[in-house]
Amino acid sequence: MTEHTTHTVLRAAPEVVYDYLTRPARWREWHHASLGAEAHADASMPAGAEFREQIRTVGIRKILQWQVLVAEPPLRWEAAATMDDGSTVRLHYWFEAIPEGTCFTRTLGYTLKPWSLRLLNASVGWAKVRIESRQALQRLQRQFER
Repeated sequence: MTEHTTHTVLRAAPEVVYDYLTRPARWREWHHASLGAEAHADASMPAGAEFREQIRTVGIRKILQWQVLVAEPPLRWEAAATMDDGSTVRLHYWFEAIPEGTCFTRTLGYTLKPWSLRLLNASVGWAKVRIESRQALQRLQRQFER
């Protein structure tokens, strides 16, 4: 499994940050790989909730079928997704109160099944996803500076 962990400080209380980030329909506001999620995913998703999201990363479009595994407001949130090709994704969010607001930690893990995607990931894909993740957190910071 390939994993990418990123951290950022967001200028809001953990409760506010948790509520915003656990609404998958809003992910496209700060993460350009997200092309959108189902309308019902505009609510904060509790454990057991399911939703579909369309993404584009490394130039490839995919539909992810998500299930929320853990929802512990305002501390942590975890979800897992599958794709039609058998690939899987795991997303962990942690929220820590700090004097400046919230230290947000995001870990994205994925396992690719098709050999062509594994080869792409081994050569340049992992680096592109790492860059996309860093850029997404920079956009997220701007969301909380308004």
